[in-house]
Amino acid sequence: MKKWNDSAQMILIAGFAIGIGIVVLTVMLNNIIYASNTASEANIETNVFDFSSTMKVTTHAYEKAYEANSIDNAYIFNYTRKMAESYALAGFIFTLSNDSLQEPYLSQNGLNNGNSDWVVIDRVNRTDIFEIGINTSRLGNESKPFVIEALNQSGMFWSARICNSSGTFNLTVTNSTDILRTENIGGGSPSLNITNNTPFDFHFDTLTSGEQYRIRFTNGSQAGGTFSISGELTNGQPFEIKRYHVLSTTMSLNKNGHMEMNVTIPVTLPGGQI
Repeated sequence: MKKWNDSAQMILIAGFAIGIGIVVLTVMLNNIIYASNTASEANIETNVFDFSSTMKVTTHAYEKAYEANSIDNAYIFNYTRKMAESYALAGFIFTLSNDSLQEPYLSQNGLNNGNSDWVVIDRVNRTDIFEIGINTSRLGNESKPFVIEALNQSGMFWSARICNSSGTFNLTVTNSTDILRTENIGGGSPSLNITNNTPFDFHFDTLTSGEQYRIRFTNGSQAGGTFSISGELTNGQPFEIKRYHVLSTTMSLNKNGHMEMNVTIPVTLPGGQI
């Protein structure tokens, strides 16, 4: 009887030991899997961060190379060479190619497929310069007009609606309730100086005086053109935003024959300063 009790105890102890071993192995395996996944995710996040940073640095390089309505090709060549040397240390092949300067659209990224409705500048206290040039050959009709708006907390209180009406340039200026002015101008690329009331009174200065507002473009992909806006923000800091050209640059990173990244970046020039 005693011998049977001893055998039962040994079986119980062995079973307990096996159970503890299984638990330990399971915990270790889970830790290994977790550590592997964490390392993998960290590597992915680092790559995404690196790629995003490279896109921003490349955009800044083109902004620095933009002078007198042209690109300093020597500057971009040196930038590309330095980036290629830096990435070569990590086993990457860095390449950069770009298209020629193009007339921009008035969308957010300067392309005709860009975000059409966007806030150009927010928290404005005063606008000193607001010039815009419109290419009427790229202008939408009455059903899709390009609209410039000034909005405060209550909503739109000034707007300029611009469209191509049977081959003529039509502009309508309104406040929140009334039409203040309607003009028909010939084709071409009219230059509008909104703050200087040229070629006619836009009522912009009088309506925005004393207001804190934002300037928004609507249907920007329906209009080609350039603009320059500067003034003062509500915190007292000056701002200046200009857009005269857009350029598309293609940046790629290749490692061991595998494409890690191949992206085309639209760059609006010159770069805006806020």
